[in-house]
Amino acid sequence: MKQGAIPSGLERALAVSAHPDDAEFFAGATLAALARGGAAVALVVCTDGAKGGHEVRDLAKTRRHEQAAAAEILGVSEVVYLTLPDGELSAGEPLRELLVAAIRRLRPQLVLAHDPRTWFQPAGALTALGHSDHRAAGAATLDAVYPRAASRAFYAAQLRDPVLEVWNPRDLWLFDTAQPDFAIDVSETFETKLAALRAHASQERGPGGLVEPARAAAQRAGAPDHPAETFVRLRLW
Repeated sequence: MKQGAIPSGLERALAVSAHPDDAEFFAGATLAALARGGAAVALVVCTDGAKGGHEVRDLAKTRRHEQAAAAEILGVSEVVYLTLPDGELSAGEPLRELLVAAIRRLRPQLVLAHDPRTWFQPAGALTALGHSDHRAAGAATLDAVYPRAASRAFYAAQLRDPVLEVWNPRDLWLFDTAQPDFAIDVSETFETKLAALRAHASQERGPGGLVEPARAAAQRAGAPDHPAETFVRLRLW
């Protein structure tokens, strides 16, 4: 697998996750490194996360507060909450249009998103099944990036808002993937990632938690003293 690096001179990045905690789990150290390097990092969370646990009153509200705390730890400058129903995400026009609006407003040079091909992937000696919301969020993000966000033929009414303009990101990195082609050594920001995951207390208390699976995944991708996060890198122009 090719060893990658955080691009130099990157000004703006956008991560799109299906649920609160997904971006942190799969790419939190990379997002922290981007922010540390001076990029304005934004996050779109597609669902309210309301089905992601038990015995928590008003789980959607709790997870939103947790996401805000985690984003602050990572250095994420803005979180956009779409609050769509957890477990029901569809990669259709409503979601695509919302994502196009975010891309046109935030104008990211780099977009990070779920790999929509992930039906399952190895997790040590076991197999982790992919989540339908993850695949939907990933597919909708790809559809938003191309052909929609860069074309005036799509959602023309958006472009009456002077804040929104056609936009074509330069790079698309897919996380949550069973077919990574490059890895980033995230040693310097890995503890920041773990701190952000701990902010999702409702999920850390659940079966298996977040921190230990994330630590194991990073060691499988790298080494005990050089944890890594893995992606599929798509260079768009």
